[in-house]
Amino acid sequence: MRKLLLLSLFAVSSMMASSAVLPGKTYRIMPEENTAKSLFVNNSSKDENAPIVLWTETHVPAQQWTAIEGEGGELAFRNVYSGKYLGLSGKFLTQTSEKTCWTLVEQDESHNVYYIKNGQYLHVSSRYDGRQPFLGAAQTWQFEEVDPMPDFDATLRKRMADAFLQQYLQDKGNGHSTFNNGGWNEAETLETILDMYEMTKDAGYLSVFESCYRYMKYHVGNNWTGGTVVAGYDWFGYDFNDDVMWMIIGAARAYLLTGKQTYINDAKKNFDLIWERAHLRYIDMLRWAEHSGDRNGTNSCINGPAEVAACYIAMGTGDESYYDKARRLYANQRKYLFEPETGKVYDSIVLNPDNLTVTSTNKWASTYNQGTMLGAAVLLYRHFGDEQYKSDADQIISFAKRELCNDAGIVKVCQNVDGDFQGFKGILMRYAGLYAREYDDATYLSWLKANAFHAFNNLNSKWFGHSAWLTKASEDMTYDGKDYSKSSSSFGASTALAAAFAVPLDTLTSVSEVIGTEGRYGQKDNSTPMQQYWYSLTGMRLAEAPKGSICIRDRKKYLLK
Repeated sequence: MRKLLLLSLFAVSSMMASSAVLPGKTYRIMPEENTAKSLFVNNSSKDENAPIVLWTETHVPAQQWTAIEGEGGELAFRNVYSGKYLGLSGKFLTQTSEKTCWTLVEQDESHNVYYIKNGQYLHVSSRYDGRQPFLGAAQTWQFEEVDPMPDFDATLRKRMADAFLQQYLQDKGNGHSTFNNGGWNEAETLETILDMYEMTKDAGYLSVFESCYRYMKYHVGNNWTGGTVVAGYDWFGYDFNDDVMWMIIGAARAYLLTGKQTYINDAKKNFDLIWERAHLRYIDMLRWAEHSGDRNGTNSCINGPAEVAACYIAMGTGDESYYDKARRLYANQRKYLFEPETGKVYDSIVLNPDNLTVTSTNKWASTYNQGTMLGAAVLLYRHFGDEQYKSDADQIISFAKRELCNDAGIVKVCQNVDGDFQGFKGILMRYAGLYAREYDDATYLSWLKANAFHAFNNLNSKWFGHSAWLTKASEDMTYDGKDYSKSSSSFGASTALAAAFAVPLDTLTSVSEVIGTEGRYGQKDNSTPMQQYWYSLTGMRLAEAPKGSICIRDRKKYLLK
């Protein structure tokens, strides 16, 4: 009996010891009477003196605090995401670079319930999201130990993807699905699904793409230069040439990833149709729209995507004439819509066809124009090896990071949850990912990952969000008076996934497993479209290279997916 009593006392003692708030452990910090909310760095900011607020628990690093030992039994708390400390600006709770030490006054140590004190007690006067605690009357707080999430990894990425699909994918029956019920934003959301499949080879993602593609063709048919065949699906191919071009890119990529002939047939057919009707032969560029705007107007949002599409079609068909089209379009976009010395991509021009003078220029720079010209430069450099393309790509991505992001490197423009602007940044993320992987650029790989991680921290408790990455997604699913839970916001929500799936997060296979392995390389003939795709990237035939492998050419590493 005495032995049993001693064991019981030891068990109780161990429980109490493990429940204490200890240095080196990580916690969520909650008002005892409202444990559904915890302390959160407002909008996941990394700024000095950013407010610390009460927010619905969303299980993100910006709501995690690691205890750091102070003096005399006091503790400091460092945020897992921002790296800054729980501090004060006057009497209000903020994050600071300097440690602020807090005294925990025990109330119920077995449940980690304390008063939090720094001269006065920490207090919050409201249960609403966004309320900032301050020093005031005594209030009890509960600490719950959690596993810290210091880095963005494949598990967090999958959480984002699953929640996005749960929220926005619409099952239309008969093997049909959609996100946006048409428009160029449907095409670009489908490109994000291809990003997910390309990076993971998860057949479930491919199935989503294929069901949405079937639904598009059910409504639009094989010729995408008209409107919708069946009501209930918006398609504007009769007017906007870029709308068609975005879907052409998706189809060409789908062929390169699957080898299914219907995709490359659709891509080539519709590219040829757009080229025939939109090609401004007097300047060798493409018209943006057939009915909207000036018919002598051209812009980056048609030429950049067309250059990318032509490269992908050339890769899929082996027809060099498409590379020639891409090169010609690029040369004139560079002449009229680009600043080589800064990397800025202009939006549009209107021309006088009689004397080839420019009558107006819009020098606005956008994430999606920077993105598509970047992608074209990378693909053209890959094929032709002209150093001008590589130099342009370096300048374009540098401009985007320097001018279109905040001091922390997070994209700051187009903080929208509906309309066209909501999806622009996803296009930049896609082609910045192509650049970073192509040249194994650690700086830009980290930049992309940082944007994905920031977007993750600003998800709501259902783990989906919107395109305004700099703002925490609200629990009532509204932003600026607009409901971002609707299908019309799926395009914007997909942009975070474009960033998340732009970079490899899994461990890479060592080079020795690929390079020099006998029998690893196949012949050019009888190779699959996927092997052809990697041949264009590496100059090698990798018949059975394992997922996650690296191949090397000219001392550059290339990731195999």
